[in-house]
Amino acid sequence: MYQKEQEKLSQVKVVVKVKPKQDKLGINWTRIMNKIFHREGREICSEHVNHQTHPITEVRRHHRLASDEANHLDAYSEYRSVIGDGECFYRSFLFSYLEQVIDRQDTHEEQRLLRVVERMSMQHANLRWNSDFRRSSKAFKNLIKKIMRRKHGRESTSRFLTCLVFCNSIIVLWPNAFHLTDIICAIFSRRKEKLLKFFNKDDTTLDIFIFLRLVVAIQMCSHREVYEPLIPGLRGNYNLEDWCFWRVTPARRFTHHVMMVALARALEVPLRVERVRGGYDPDIYTVPGVPRPRVTLLYSANHYEIIYPCAPSAESSSHQASQREHAADQGSNQQTSQRKHPADQSSSHQASQREDSADQS
Repeated sequence: MYQKEQEKLSQVKVVVKVKPKQDKLGINWTRIMNKIFHREGREICSEHVNHQTHPITEVRRHHRLASDEANHLDAYSEYRSVIGDGECFYRSFLFSYLEQVIDRQDTHEEQRLLRVVERMSMQHANLRWNSDFRRSSKAFKNLIKKIMRRKHGRESTSRFLTCLVFCNSIIVLWPNAFHLTDIICAIFSRRKEKLLKFFNKDDTTLDIFIFLRLVVAIQMCSHREVYEPLIPGLRGNYNLEDWCFWRVTPARRFTHHVMMVALARALEVPLRVERVRGGYDPDIYTVPGVPRPRVTLLYSANHYEIIYPCAPSAESSSHQASQREHAADQGSNQQTSQRKHPADQSSSHQASQREDSADQS
């Protein structure tokens, strides 16, 4: 009898509800800490990268922007929320970039990125750092190669053919059911879903963010003459490497403007960061005449989210195409010179003075 009672008790699932701890004054510290961590005052994103985009008008309404404060946001149609966990810039930057890469049929960007990784590997070896670069760069390369395989691998081809056969049978039965463009959009949508799934897991993105932070540190320490004048407080016993190991490479550290410049230049990815109320030059790094994916982010209260430019009209897109053709001849020279430029106008002037003095010597 006693044994049967014990068996019944072992099968009962007990659910214990734990209330947030309160101190003697009745203060709910858990709730307060959650508000601090999530930076109360903006929308909380439960997903690391939100699966849904929202109209840009919600940004205006959320921040209660006056009409004259939000004119710069007229160029954008939607935004995508990103969790504010200290990695929001790197998460927003890379997702926005790869989201555009997967929509391309070619793999030119992927091949270019792999070459950039090899260049950064050589610079890392020259610095002789004992870091996680080897492991994290391997994770980054695996991500890029996986995107390439999905474009031109067996999986992509077989799925596409299966989809075409199925849709062809549907079209025979219902000619007006859908068009070929619907099929292509469905394939691109599946690619984006896989990308969202990847970016919403900590175990898959941890090494990716470690790699991006190391890229920033490598870029800055490999071009000391450019970045040292931009960092206040450097002295004999506290050099640029010390600053990078303290401010750049640790996880969940805030991303300063100079770090954004270093990452965009290292990866050669055009970057624009809009502030909610404007007031600053949003262009962090540009590549004239080069048709590459352009990352556009929105900054507010130490947080970054993804914003999407409005689709250009037919007339403006044709005008832009003619401008790109006209700028193509000058693009390579401008791009080469721009890579040598520092992060802002003052450092650009200093760099030109150094180049002039070097030529004279």
